[in-house]
Amino acid sequence: MTFPDPASLLRHRPPAVLVREVVAFAGDRLVCTSNGSGPWRWPQLLEGGAQTAGLLAGAQGDGLSDRAVIADYRAVRPAVLDHHGAVQFTATIDRRVMRFWRCRIEVRADDGTLLLEGTVTLAPPGPAAA
Repeated sequence: MTFPDPASLLRHRPPAVLVREVVAFAGDRLVCTSNGSGPWRWPQLLEGGAQTAGLLAGAQGDGLSDRAVIADYRAVRPAVLDHHGAVQFTATIDRRVMRFWRCRIEVRADDGTLLLEGTVTLAPPGPAAA
């Protein structure tokens, strides 16, 4: 599957779009490069991971729309409080429960150093947002 520009798929608009391009897709795993080289605070790293998870869930045949919302974050472990330099965001589908998608996320520096990891659960929009 060839991905269009992530900014065209996410409901976010610049400068809130933190992913630049998809560099790898393997069905249940998606890797994206960062939009810029920071500086990155850990909440931005988490948000970039969540955006990558949203792109991954949306790429599934019965996946979520760009109106999906974050239902839950769990086991979020920032290894750094901030980082200067480009990063890679990775999301892997962990499981699906009803219409919810849980993804493991990792954010790594260009040299492979782990900056943040955790899980994010995405949900379809509520009736008012549909």
